[in-house]
Amino acid sequence: MDRLAATCEEIQSHASRNKKISILAEYFNSLNEEDLALAVQLLSVGPVARTSQTLFEMHEKAELKIGRSILREALRAATGWDKETLSICHAQVGDTGETIGLLMRGVTAAAPMTLAEADALYQQLFQAGTTTRRVSLLVAIFRKYQPLTLKYFVKVITRGLRIGLMGRQVKEALALAGRHEQLTAIEARLFQPTDFMLAKPLERWEDLDDPAAWSVEDKYDGIRAQVHFDRGAVRIFSRGLEEITNAFPEIVAAFATLPGNGLIDGEILAWLDGRALNFNVLQRRLAKKSVRASLVEEIPTSFMAYDLLLCNDVLLLKQPFASRRKQLAELGIVVSPRHKAETTADLERLFSEARARGNEGLLLKRPDSLYEPGKRSGAWLKLKRPYGTLDVVITAAEQGSGRRATVFSDYTFGVRTPSGYVNVGKAYSGLTDAEIKDLTKQLRGASVEKFGRMMLVKPEIVLEVAFDGVQRSTRHKGGYALRFPRILRWRKDKRPEECDSIEQVEALYRASIATSP
Repeated sequence: MDRLAATCEEIQSHASRNKKISILAEYFNSLNEEDLALAVQLLSVGPVARTSQTLFEMHEKAELKIGRSILREALRAATGWDKETLSICHAQVGDTGETIGLLMRGVTAAAPMTLAEADALYQQLFQAGTTTRRVSLLVAIFRKYQPLTLKYFVKVITRGLRIGLMGRQVKEALALAGRHEQLTAIEARLFQPTDFMLAKPLERWEDLDDPAAWSVEDKYDGIRAQVHFDRGAVRIFSRGLEEITNAFPEIVAAFATLPGNGLIDGEILAWLDGRALNFNVLQRRLAKKSVRASLVEEIPTSFMAYDLLLCNDVLLLKQPFASRRKQLAELGIVVSPRHKAETTADLERLFSEARARGNEGLLLKRPDSLYEPGKRSGAWLKLKRPYGTLDVVITAAEQGSGRRATVFSDYTFGVRTPSGYVNVGKAYSGLTDAEIKDLTKQLRGASVEKFGRMMLVKPEIVLEVAFDGVQRSTRHKGGYALRFPRILRWRKDKRPEECDSIEQVEALYRASIATSP
């Protein structure tokens, strides 16, 4: 673990992508097979509890359950610093692992830590049944090992390495080190569950070279999910890899009868009379650990499958999409219909038909594409048009983390009401680094009150945001929240009183509900 930490620190110091891969490949090449598997695991998916060898290994375990508050309490106990001081230090650094590494200098016994020892410590943390026990273990760890190692030991827990290293680069480093066989074995072991493959946005039809070279499907307005089934046992995971099995008993029942085992990528939809309902309908089934029978009857759901990642213990990631789809169709479940387009005019027609069915747009997939977990390589494309755009005003800003720790990069925004402004969302993407820096200066000047990393501001700055829908929300004072908002531009030409109103948000919500049968 000491050498992994030192390698990560060296990778962080270089901007060159090739240099990062070279450094990692050199490190990989020095490891035996057991340590290599652990190193790739920690870099790729983090700690894994070793409690079972079934298909559902990663979820037949206690959760790690270590958040910022537990880490802060352990750091307080290990160093003697008070919580206020620790909060100030974290705010300045912007990263929990780095804060711990810095504050433990001169405090620890600086003992060495191997990868096997690190894995054993993670297993102890998995098995710790109480918060008190987890804090006690962390205090002992913090006081014993080297500060740099502690920095990355914690970063692995929080899943925030922030060294500019992507999953694809880990694979490339393994290939460069000549460890191809180990890469296949490691992927198979870690694939429980895997990150989802992502589609790259396609802004214009004209950017597509040859429509006939793509397989076309509807892009559905549900929640991305992964179904694992194994001879009657069924588990469902969200895009965030959280288990949501109990919320969808009808989907569990449908997959419990399938023979063998498998792992399927697809979408959970509110489904009635042969078509998907609006996301706002499905929302009533979400965020529930269990669901009453009457709600299942009122809002039935279905799983729309569109990829097969594992079948009868055989991993299919390296097989082309066309082959995976063929095997998926043989399972006898509901599979997303495929279409063929020869021209951009065909795509326009298919897009219009998808929207008429209540779906978001289209997904285009190359028949020869491999399944690349967590990647947006361009082998899959998505075309959807924003549900709408609004001019909103910033009401609060939050300090960023990592390289954005010194600026305010996350913005809570609101719309007009007769009595002021009410919040309807939060956005953090769409502005350049230069714009964020300039905006931070103006926000500091408009500051009203600060609470830790969050700063309330006078409603003076207008942004134009695009979004994919409007949903009811108890979190926001306005009663609504925009789905997937992203910043289109900073409207320096508009005054806050010219931003859009809550009535416009309500109208958009009513219109979305009206599109559902």
